[in-house]
Order: sequence, then structure tokens, then C-alpha cells
Amino acid sequence: MKIAFWGNTRHCGVTSNLAAISVASVIRFPYRLITFENHLGPNNLGSVYLGKPRADIVREVGTNYYEGGGSEGLIRKIYRGQYDCNILGHYIREIIYHHLYYIPQGQVIHSELFDYEFNHCIHPFFQLMDHSAEISLIDTACSNILSSKTVLAEADLIVVNLCQDPAILDDFFLNYSSLLPKAMILISQYSSHSIYSIKKISRKYPVSPEHIYPIPYNEIFNNAIHYGSVIDFIFRNYHCTKESPNNFFIQAVKRAAYEMIKETERLQRRKSEELSQCGK
Repeated sequence: MKIAFWGNTRHCGVTSNLAAISVASVIRFPYRLITFENHLGPNNLGSVYLGKPRADIVREVGTNYYEGGGSEGLIRKIYRGQYDCNILGHYIREIIYHHLYYIPQGQVIHSELFDYEFNHCIHPFFQLMDHSAEISLIDTACSNILSSKTVLAEADLIVVNLCQDPAILDDFFLNYSSLLPKAMILISQYSSHSIYSIKKISRKYPVSPEHIYPIPYNEIFNNAIHYGSVIDFIFRNYHCTKESPNNFFIQAVKRAAYEMIKETERLQRRKSEELSQCGK
């Protein structure tokens, strides 16, 4: 199953929300998850999971794009047809033992070339993902690039990352409402003091409050993002008490992770039933 994390603008927490929710998901559920981006940049999932100095170690996989290093090298091999079903094992990095994996970036080519080749071979790439893990989480660029359009079209579920800025909300519901049938909505940096509460958002826009999940601002988590210690933060606080200053944030992340996985399970059952009815 493919889940795209996406927002209609930057700075709505796509990468940080994906990181937190992916860790919380594998703590509670027994699935194997693979995470990756359809775009290149230094502030990526690798730096959030591992910290920037450690994320740079991914270059040991191979720093020459044409020799097959990093996610760019994987895409190049698929693009050229030089791969088999076991190729992914050479490119993924284990983040949490037996459950959470990441395809690191090599960052040795221009983003435009990567986007072109990724979009060209996206279907065999997704087949490899489905073969290797129950769930793939894609950090999807907000910019209007080729592969983002394809990822959103192919995704089974889209986790839309918004905030309480009325301009961003208006833009999404005006220009991207076609995504709503397969979307769950996160409100990043959520503040109960904003006039754009969950209730107001659901009244103003065509979305049920049950499909909106607030992710409140948490300074300690933001520091964990900066220092690449998100995994440690989620593990240490996963069972925190109500008295903990992190409880409100952790409960929000746990709820979003739970609903995401449960929706994925429901979609998988529907797919299986449809295939059964077709005699496949």
C-alpha cells in the first residue's frame, strides 16, 4: 500500500509528520514500512531519523550516481532496466529493526533529472516497494513536478499536511479538492488559540472533523527534528503520562498513526475483495 505525505505549500510539516508517524506506527503495528522522498534536498528524512552527520554516511553506499549510489542510483538502475526483485536490499537502510526502513539520498545529481527518471520508472519502482514492504510512505514534494502528480494519482491514501493559515486552507480546498476522497488531513503546529479550530475548518470547508487530525506544536520535538533524534524522542515519550509536557503531542501522533494504519488495512481488505470477485 502506498501512502503519500503531501502539502500544498512548504513548512506544513510533511517531513516531520511523516517521521513521527512512521515511528509511532511501527511501535504499535507489526508491519514493515519503507520511507523515501520523490525529491532531493539536505533536510530530508535521513537527517531527521539519523542526524545530518550520520545521514552523510549514506554516501558509503556509493557516491557516484552512475555507479548506483543512493536513491538516485536505484532509480537509474530501474530506469535502465538493470535490476531484479532483490535490488532494493542494496539501497535501503534499516531505521528500526525489522520494521522501519529508509531509502537514503546520494544527492549527487540535479533534482530535475531525478524527477524525470523517477517519474519515468515509477510503476516498476512501486512494484518493488510492494514486494518489499506492506506499506510505503512517500515524502512528496509540494512543487508542481512530474513525479508528485504521479505519486498523488497512484497513492492509495494521501496524508495532506495543512496548517491554520486561512490562505493555505483556501488554496487546498479550492485547487486540490479532488484529493479529498482518499485523503486524511493533518493540521500541523496546531494551536487551540487559533480561530481556525477543527470545528471551524470542518464548518467552512467540505471535510468532516473525523478526517482532521491536529498535530500540535511541540518545541522539544522540533529540537529533535533539528538534531536528528526523532526516533529516540518518540520511543522515550510513547508511554508518557498525562503530566508530561509531551503528552498532548504524543497522543496526537499516536492517533494519526493509528487511523492511518487502520485506513490502510481497510483499503487493503477492499482491494482483496475486489480481486476475489474478479477471480484473481
